[in-house]
Amino acid sequence: MRTVTKCVLVIATLGLAIIGMVGCRSDKNASGKSKKPQRVQAVAAEKTRLVEFLETTGNIVAVNTVMIKATIEGPIAFCPWREGDHVEQVGQKLIEIDRPLYRQEVLAAEAALAVARAKLADLKAGARPEEIAQAKESVRHFEDCTSFAKADLDRIESLVKSGALPAETVEKARVSYVKCQTQHEAAKEQLAMLEAGPTKTEIGVAQAVVDEAAAKLALAQAKLDECLLRAPFAGVITQVFVRPGDLATPREPLLKMMDPSSLVVRAGLPESCAADIRKGTEAVVRLDAYRGKTFSARIERVYPRLEQDSRTRIIEAKLIEPVKLIPRLFARISVQGRVADDAVVVPDAAIVTTPRGHKVVYVVNEGKASMRKVTIGLEQGQRVQVTDGVRAGEMVVIAGNLNLKDGAKVQLVKAAPTPATKKASKGKEQ
Repeated sequence: MRTVTKCVLVIATLGLAIIGMVGCRSDKNASGKSKKPQRVQAVAAEKTRLVEFLETTGNIVAVNTVMIKATIEGPIAFCPWREGDHVEQVGQKLIEIDRPLYRQEVLAAEAALAVARAKLADLKAGARPEEIAQAKESVRHFEDCTSFAKADLDRIESLVKSGALPAETVEKARVSYVKCQTQHEAAKEQLAMLEAGPTKTEIGVAQAVVDEAAAKLALAQAKLDECLLRAPFAGVITQVFVRPGDLATPREPLLKMMDPSSLVVRAGLPESCAADIRKGTEAVVRLDAYRGKTFSARIERVYPRLEQDSRTRIIEAKLIEPVKLIPRLFARISVQGRVADDAVVVPDAAIVTTPRGHKVVYVVNEGKASMRKVTIGLEQGQRVQVTDGVRAGEMVVIAGNLNLKDGAKVQLVKAAPTPATKKASKGKEQ
């Protein structure tokens, strides 16, 4: 029993000793005096001009493209084109469809119009001198005839009164006189009409006939023109769907062409920056087909809507310098966004996100780190604009800030220069 009691006392004594040692160590670590300052790197917040660049991708597209289609049916008589051929000028002949019937209708309409115009011209010219002379001769003839018939009627009436001739002879003579008189009046009216020329009504009717013939010719010509398809602009043939001898049918494609001068970079920008893009904004374009080269561009068009599926706003940029482009080339485009002239800028490594989602930085002041809640503005590369929370010239921690606490003692270590610092130093050396 005594042996067991002694063992228990020894174990208890050792346990108390161990607890006492642990307690002493804990107290020592908990003491602020025994801790060393945390080593951190810090740089000064700078005030500079900051430009935001929005990176996106797109394709080279031709804005001005056209699909040439037939409006009538018929065999292809002319189509010498292949993909890549150049159309030199507007109105150049592209496709011809053979329709002989339409050509004959045009010839018939041209002949009818010529006849109508000749009749109108003849009417406007008036009577020829020979016609007027003939009309005057007719007037004199019927005037003499009337005089002779009147004298014959008077003579017969005298003979009838004397009983030398029967009474019915007078009626025959009177009828002959009236006929001559009527013919005389008609001849005078005909002469007056010839001397006066055509009336406005006659000219109007003749003109209407000419207009009708011209309309029929235009209709026939329009049908014939549908057989000849011309280039709407100078460009390049991109697709050919028919060859000579094929049968063209209405609304079926024949050729496709595009205008190389209308090639642009078409891309989409996210909704978050859609309101900041304006026409005329500068951009930089990189093409996989031209490795290692960058091209200056300018935004020529900003679409007035967001794409429903991608929630992006479409832009079109035009390259400033002449470059040989091909449709559907892949393009990387960097668009200039917002600009801050006097921005307080810190490296992005200085920004720490708390578990609650707040953005903070640690500012070193008199050997201690002070946590500041900040508001972020523009971002360019590895630099971030701080619109609130930090002033220019204050030292912000860029390394060692992940486990840093507000008010902790810190020891500054020499930090590598920031891009802005390098640029400023180079300027001074020069």
